[in-house]
Amino acid sequence: MNESEKPLIIYADYREEKSGIPRLIEESGLRVVRKNLSIGDYVISNEIVVERKSAYDFVHSLFDGRLFDQARRLREAYGSAIIIIEGNPVRLRRYRRMTKQIYAAISSLLVDYDIKIIYSDNVEHTAIIIESLARRLLKSRRTAVVLHKKPKLETIQEQQLYIIQSFPSIGAKTAEKILEYFGSLREFCNASISDLSRVEGIGAKKAEQIYKILNSSYVGKTRQGRKRRRTLTDYYVEEQNSSAHDE
Repeated sequence: MNESEKPLIIYADYREEKSGIPRLIEESGLRVVRKNLSIGDYVISNEIVVERKSAYDFVHSLFDGRLFDQARRLREAYGSAIIIIEGNPVRLRRYRRMTKQIYAAISSLLVDYDIKIIYSDNVEHTAIIIESLARRLLKSRRTAVVLHKKPKLETIQEQQLYIIQSFPSIGAKTAEKILEYFGSLREFCNASISDLSRVEGIGAKKAEQIYKILNSSYVGKTRQGRKRRRTLTDYYVEEQNSSAHDE
């Protein structure tokens, strides 16, 4: 079964049942599986994680220290992380004098953690957003990849960063951290999963994905089904094995 034929499943944390969002998503025709999720409130086919927060919860988690810890864990566990904020946090009467801090936190989530922020008016709109994300993911599976135009790169450093950023879910900040940690593209390409996971912003799952891309054999259309050309070494090994068997 290829990617486009896999059923699209949305996993919802069982505590989200009270919001009514899982039921609303199901009414749109998508399958929702309730689970005890340790990270995030919704996970779309193990590729996109969504954290839902009311405006009050967003601001409260910012000032009690939970917000950025959650952000770090979201990015370590999944390739794409989204926070949906229901309501406008800067309009909360209790926090009107903290507008600058709130926008600074949102900016940090966008730039430092590469987390997308989506605003929603209510749970009904949140359900529509999650449904739209799921259907867009399904559409992308069925659409051929379109290569982006290569930018003009003037320095070796820019070329190195460009290569690193071509890996899934690796943004400019993480690419820079990778090169600072390994020192060169050669060291990066030769890194183990353990080495990769030590870089800030790369969790175990992302490290495995990068390692797989770097170390998997290429099988293009012209190579599929093609037998590897036999070498003298193959014949020698067969001869040795045959002699050992005869003995």
